[in-house]
Amino acid sequence: MSADIPRATPLARYVAILIGLALLVVAVLCGREIWLRNSRSIDWEPWADPIFRTIGNATYQPWMLPTGVIAALLGLLLVWSAFRPRTRTHRRIQSTAPVWMRPVDVSRMLCAAARTVPGVASAASHVSGDTAHVSVTGHREDLAPLVDAALTPLLDSLGVGLTLQVRQRPLAESGEQR
Repeated sequence: MSADIPRATPLARYVAILIGLALLVVAVLCGREIWLRNSRSIDWEPWADPIFRTIGNATYQPWMLPTGVIAALLGLLLVWSAFRPRTRTHRRIQSTAPVWMRPVDVSRMLCAAARTVPGVASAASHVSGDTAHVSVTGHREDLAPLVDAALTPLLDSLGVGLTLQVRQRPLAESGEQR
């Protein structure tokens, strides 16, 4: 059942794409070197020979130890990115069928439901963590309890475990006119 949970794209995907592009560049450079070695008509300088000579004649230098440590840490970072758990992007809705909603979808649904409450001129909402925040403006002073009463059963029917916070803003604060 846990394999069906919608999750974000793994970080390792982007790392693999970058490594793949880097290896593609290396393959093109190796192809160029092979082509230069086998071609008698082209008199270009090879790029690999100076690199191989430098590596072959290398002796220990003080910068090599920190570079090796950085390379090892980079390798550990790549291993971590491969095994890192992916972020959950959806919440399971209480239903007999496996139905999932993103937090933004829950927010849009709450916003639309809040606009149907009599007296609400505008509504905005967002879901953060385990709390759904709804802000309403309207022509009545007692909108917050009315919106809370309308949205609480809706959230309970979803079964996503969110707590509802309703905030009423004055009509002048939202830029609307009476």
